[in-house]
Amino acid sequence: LEGCAVRGVELAAGRISAVVTERGRVAAQAVLVAAGAWSRLFCGNLGADFPQLKVRGSVLRTTPVEGGPAAAVNGRDFTCRKRADGGYTVSQFGASMADVVPDSFRLMRHFLRSWLANRDFVRLRFGKRFFEELGMPRHFPADRASPFERHRVLDPRPSERGIEQAWRRLTHAFPVFAQASILQSWAGYIDVTPDAMPVMDAVPRLPGLYLASGFSGHGFGIGPAAGEAMAQLIQGRTPAIDLHPFRYGRYGS
Repeated sequence: LEGCAVRGVELAAGRISAVVTERGRVAAQAVLVAAGAWSRLFCGNLGADFPQLKVRGSVLRTTPVEGGPAAAVNGRDFTCRKRADGGYTVSQFGASMADVVPDSFRLMRHFLRSWLANRDFVRLRFGKRFFEELGMPRHFPADRASPFERHRVLDPRPSERGIEQAWRRLTHAFPVFAQASILQSWAGYIDVTPDAMPVMDAVPRLPGLYLASGFSGHGFGIGPAAGEAMAQLIQGRTPAIDLHPFRYGRYGS
């Protein structure tokens, strides 16, 4: 149901029995949390600590280009992919931004090694986002407006510097793009885990609750297979793929 925030869940006899939304209760024997960058906050309100942070990625799209590369390009400095309208979607490695927020400190022991290994690709920034998340409640009842209603859409501004660098590197590598221009730029939050692998598992101590999140930028590619595997898991069938590498408890307590 689009445009309808989920506030929480209900339990009966120790199991998930319903989803509580801003428009009412929906009975359910099983609930799958696939909330992207919102998953940590939602799970944390239920007492499940999911180590997840957000990284802001910036992207641009060009006007149509004749004679540009037909194949998707994943280079050292940038990526580009031809669109159906003849333009290209372009992003830049190194333009991703991780805002320093309270969870950055809470989860430092999980993420520090990963950040040190990837600091050339993700820059840290301290700004107003820290105080926005500091003021966001981590625990909230299901009978009143939740943070998901106050902040319905995560729509951050793109990095102007990152967009400019991506455009400069694209036109340097492929001079044909000099005849094009930037039509649009945007940004989004990527939900990342310490090992850049998703969690696809039942949530411990909350029977009937399942989690599929933390895809770390790979969700569009593996989403269909992940959805099928989670459906099989929830139905009590053996998933077609081994989900052990994606278990909830692999990060420790």
